[in-house]
Amino acid sequence: MAELYLCISQTENQTPYEFRMTGALVYSLEEALYHSLHNWRQTMEDFVCASFITWVEGSLGLLHIAQKIRELSVMENFSMAFMAFLSLTDYLPQEDLGALQKELTAWERRHAWEKLKEQGDHWLERENGERAYSFYSKALKHKENVALFNNAAVALLQMGDATQAAYNFAQALRLAPANVQLHFNHVEALIMAGLYTQAAGFLKEAALIEPEHPELLYFQGEIQFRQKHYLEAARLFNGALEKKYEPGYLYRLSDCYMRIRQFDKALEALERVEARDQGMTFLKKQAEHQAAAGNLHHAIKSIERALLDNNDRADLWAAKAQYHRMDYNLTRAQGSISRALTMAPESPAVLLEYARIRKAQGRTKDYQDILHQILVQFKKDYRKMS
Repeated sequence: MAELYLCISQTENQTPYEFRMTGALVYSLEEALYHSLHNWRQTMEDFVCASFITWVEGSLGLLHIAQKIRELSVMENFSMAFMAFLSLTDYLPQEDLGALQKELTAWERRHAWEKLKEQGDHWLERENGERAYSFYSKALKHKENVALFNNAAVALLQMGDATQAAYNFAQALRLAPANVQLHFNHVEALIMAGLYTQAAGFLKEAALIEPEHPELLYFQGEIQFRQKHYLEAARLFNGALEKKYEPGYLYRLSDCYMRIRQFDKALEALERVEARDQGMTFLKKQAEHQAAAGNLHHAIKSIERALLDNNDRADLWAAKAQYHRMDYNLTRAQGSISRALTMAPESPAVLLEYARIRKAQGRTKDYQDILHQILVQFKKDYRKMS
């Protein structure tokens, strides 16, 4: 005869718990156990944190369960504590718990740095450089290796700290001096940090390893572009494209023509991007060029095409708002920026466009208040990075 399992909490709960890494919302202990079982790598820190225990005790009213979790939180052996947490009720199947126990045993045999790197990689894939770097920096205290230095540098680039990223790439190169890709990663960070002479020097070192690599010409072009030598940069980007088709090379080539106001050539360069690569990045770049050339109608159409598959991107909604504002359609501009603000209320780029729309609407006080808000946010982010 089938057995009926009742929820341990018999009262309806309206307050969910949000798992920090997955963002999943759960309303019962059973949901929390199920989510933790199937996402244990991402939820391993949740079940012992104060906010989760408070939710179990306050929102669910499970005082005795909350006390048991507190006792588990001081256990040194993670797998024993986690398995005990999942076994607080009879809700989860024993075969699933047994399979997880084997997986946890194998995981605990791994080195501490590997576990931390796994957490960092999770956040890096989600473009949360700050969280990713916190794990990589901890991992580097246990072990110094190429992958950790490289990924830490990528996280720093996401945070906007190109100088420190270049340092981490240099540390990776110290361990793997023959790795040409590391040379290019290092060069890119140096260029982003404005250290063009150093970047050129490391390009020469990379040329000794792979003298025909197209990235050599591309990064030489990037240095010329940053120094506003646009015709020479275009020549180098075209040289890179002769060696290898790469959408990024075409985007930069088109940027060169935009800087010298040869709009037709810029759009022609974009037309060379193959159909399979004409996704969001392509459409956003196309819209930028169309708007700069004064064709706001087509720019808006390009952004709308990008939004079809990327409706949750605040930067696209902000771009759409910008083009509507430039086209003097402030009603649609306000609608688009409102969507962007719901997704990224603290984004400086979104707030700046919001301020410009307010100014165009004659709301000067709002414009000044928003600019002040952006300044406060910049100071806050600077202190956090310092």
